[in-house]
Amino acid sequence: MIQPEESLLCCLSGGADSVALLICLHELGYNVKACHINHNLRGEESDRDEQFCRELCERLVVPLEVYSIDVKSYAAENKLGTEQAARIMRYRIFEQTGCDKICTAHTLSDSLETLLFNLSRGTGLKGLASIPAVRGRIVRPLIECSREEVEQFLTGRGQTWVTDSTNLTDDYDRNRIRHNVIPALKEINPSLEKTIRGTLCNLREDSAFIEAETDSFLAKARKDKGLDCALLEKAPAAISGRAIKRLCDEAGHDCSRETVNNIRELLGGGKLTLGYGLYAVAKNGVLFIEKQPEEIPYTEVSVNGSGSYSFLDKTVEMIIEPNSKKNANFHKKLTYFLLDYDKIKGDIVIRNRRAGDRIKLAGRQHTSDLRKLMQSKLERGERGRCVLLSDGEGVIAAEGFGIADRVKLTDQTKTVLLCKISSGCHNDGI
Repeated sequence: MIQPEESLLCCLSGGADSVALLICLHELGYNVKACHINHNLRGEESDRDEQFCRELCERLVVPLEVYSIDVKSYAAENKLGTEQAARIMRYRIFEQTGCDKICTAHTLSDSLETLLFNLSRGTGLKGLASIPAVRGRIVRPLIECSREEVEQFLTGRGQTWVTDSTNLTDDYDRNRIRHNVIPALKEINPSLEKTIRGTLCNLREDSAFIEAETDSFLAKARKDKGLDCALLEKAPAAISGRAIKRLCDEAGHDCSRETVNNIRELLGGGKLTLGYGLYAVAKNGVLFIEKQPEEIPYTEVSVNGSGSYSFLDKTVEMIIEPNSKKNANFHKKLTYFLLDYDKIKGDIVIRNRRAGDRIKLAGRQHTSDLRKLMQSKLERGERGRCVLLSDGEGVIAAEGFGIADRVKLTDQTKTVLLCKISSGCHNDGI
């Protein structure tokens, strides 16, 4: 867990577990400083805990950093439960302290409670393995010590600690497990915590092995920002399921076993809604997670002569000028159009697509549905940003596709409309 030369942060609440952890790290000679976070949830009791930690660190001559946070406001703003909000804010602070390792005081008793809590809600091997001893920079030196052993250690030294009054009630699920379920299990097996220590060790070893196998599988299966469907189909369920879950995790979606199984059924090709704008897609032999693009609202800008016009995140330059020989040598680009200005009917509008838009492209014998043209060539997120020019009779030019046959240049063209589309908007746009 810890190398002798590393700097350590001890997360100090003032409770028995964290007090014992701080004393042990300090007396063993590690380079340790403490961090106390006042959550401001229990009024005077929160302030009491903070003062206790200040006095303890002063007596031990251990540097202490104290932070005061407003958990209730953060929870309300982010629509989170109080416990979840407090944990997020707490670990955010811990990660910013600059120490090599972050030491938390989770014990064997916490692991047992977590195992039972996860089991009651439904879980897999990783959930049964409970709290990991090491997770990145976070280490838990007391993870194989019971709460009873911790309190005996402190009592033997005459060291006091503070008690969070919320831990004495059954208002939280974890407290109900601690006060009711575990005592009932100890009636069946008085050596419950000693027994569970070995069970957790077995579960963690098995979980670590399967996770390592999953790492190896992912190294082979990564393909085009997704996973190779053929390899997923051949892999054991324990591996393919974890690989699919990790793919979802990377996209910010915490998927259930049921969702993993539904995604497995897609591997031959298909699409599954995951919620929150995410989709699992199997296409061309690759499984990937796709995010629904931002919906672009219908937008239009009226053209009033030559000038530079801002449209969404693009600039459309319009120049009306007499036809000349230089236009005969014009290099055709699909973001750079020449139209016969005199053939345009009514007002010109720069806009994006709307239902029913059609265009007969120059040189083609048929009229095309713009929706289908865009689906065949553009990613979904780009379709709403595609620049169209229209007049009183419909679309006369489409970015990336070309101009309408009815406004193409001929030998009789006298005036041209030059249209150039580029990324980025100018501040002087009309």
